[in-house]
Amino acid sequence: MASGRNIITPEVSRLAKPICPYRWIHILQSGKEIFMEKNQLIIALNGQLQGTIADYKPIIKKEDSIFIAADGGALLLEKLGVIPDILVGDFDSITGKKLTYYRKKNVKIVQYPVEKDETDGELALKYSLVKYPGKNIIIIGTQGGRLDQQLANILLLEYGYYHGLKVLIKEPGLEMGLIVKKVIFNNCEGESLSLIPLSKVVSGVTIKGCKYELKNEQLFRYKTRGISNLVIEKSAELSIKEGIVIYLKQTLDKK
Repeated sequence: MASGRNIITPEVSRLAKPICPYRWIHILQSGKEIFMEKNQLIIALNGQLQGTIADYKPIIKKEDSIFIAADGGALLLEKLGVIPDILVGDFDSITGKKLTYYRKKNVKIVQYPVEKDETDGELALKYSLVKYPGKNIIIIGTQGGRLDQQLANILLLEYGYYHGLKVLIKEPGLEMGLIVKKVIFNNCEGESLSLIPLSKVVSGVTIKGCKYELKNEQLFRYKTRGISNLVIEKSAELSIKEGIVIYLKQTLDKK
């Protein structure tokens, strides 16, 4: 858990220093880590699955992904038939027996103290920033459990932005990310699209391709105007001039 106590000594690498680290296992191929050949990085948090293995298959792309589990996120991956490549956290959600199992499976394990200033999810992002810069990152397992944890999980999107990471939250039928300047969504006709300002005021908001279009208007953090729009064309275009918004793109249930 994140306790607010400053007991972690940062290393030059910008990672909090792990305690009692196990031996890191590097899998090499032609002198390079084969991980570097993979295009995306999946970070699994200790949330609840929002669908079946088949629902997650197009999201996680097992053959093209590096898998980092944040503590109990390893158990979530296990339900999807995936063994993580890297396991990061204080391991208050995983038994010693499970850790032994993952070590035998050659999982790279990095352990931190329970009393620390970051959640396990933030530590996983920090690890990604140092070890795999430039990778597209998808976070799963953000929903379910404590509300404070769910809110903190969503705000990891902003952490990623300020550290130059390309981060999305994805679950079956759901995609969340940040809009800072402009984004175009393709092949999303009939999907719900909501905008939630992170900045107090977001200016110059323009929305095209949706039921409710805007042209150079403002959205306010304390107002709900950006909720529950509908994409009515094959693609939707959103742009802003100043501020940051979280978008939620969701597949609507067909009744």
